[in-house]
Amino acid sequence: MHLRLLSQIAQSKKLPCSSAAAIANHRLCLTNQKPLIRPFSSILIRAHRPRMPEATENLLPSINLNASMHVAATAVETLNGHGPNAELAAAQSDQGPFTPEQEALFKQQQSLDIVQELRKAPEWFEVVAYGHLSDSARARSLTASTLRGDGKIAIRPLKFFNESKTECVIIAHLGRNLCGHEGIVHGGLLATLLDEHLAYITLPSLPNYTGFTANLTVDYRKPVKADQWIVVRGKFDRVEGRKAYANAWIETADNGTLLTEARALYVSPRMDKKPTQS
Repeated sequence: MHLRLLSQIAQSKKLPCSSAAAIANHRLCLTNQKPLIRPFSSILIRAHRPRMPEATENLLPSINLNASMHVAATAVETLNGHGPNAELAAAQSDQGPFTPEQEALFKQQQSLDIVQELRKAPEWFEVVAYGHLSDSARARSLTASTLRGDGKIAIRPLKFFNESKTECVIIAHLGRNLCGHEGIVHGGLLATLLDEHLAYITLPSLPNYTGFTANLTVDYRKPVKADQWIVVRGKFDRVEGRKAYANAWIETADNGTLLTEARALYVSPRMDKKPTQS
């Protein structure tokens, strides 16, 4: 149904598919999020800010925003999949085929109270998790491919955004083969999930919808037991030029117990590189 709607819009308005998707997806605003609490323990992860590959740096500034703002924005979104209208709505029938373990988890996933609440709430819209990645990027992705399978991230998480993509919720199951200590999910995996989540809510507000982790602070509040459903929530804080700040946290799916939280700074690469004079 969604693909048919996109085709009709694209044909009637003579728009590219990604632009038609922007019209097809109905997006509303989100209210009410719980505040973050000061942690008991924390680690700090710092990273150097890389430069954009030269070919990409040369490509993005060449887009004539004054001549065609909408088409230009669509072209930039296509490059990295993090623009405001880059992701397609999800359908409950687009998963599978499953192993017996995955089939059981899928039934659990669909019946979770948090899933039912988000799907009924008009301020949230559901998108395809990892759908912003190209086929080649998805095949090489740590969370979308390498860590997928029975005993790990067995089935694709569910992903929800608010209209402005400044808030995001992901529901995922973390299996028994993702542990550091026996029965406890590895802290490095939790940091990875939070880092990715923070990117989802900061990159849409950065220039060219592109950025890199410059600073990530992860606070471990409670051990995260393996073989359970967790909810990852994130909320955009602010943008200052090429810098964007956001908060994210992991909680239990059954009662919302806070498990891990993080704060991050993302930086968009400079796009003012001038051609070399010969």
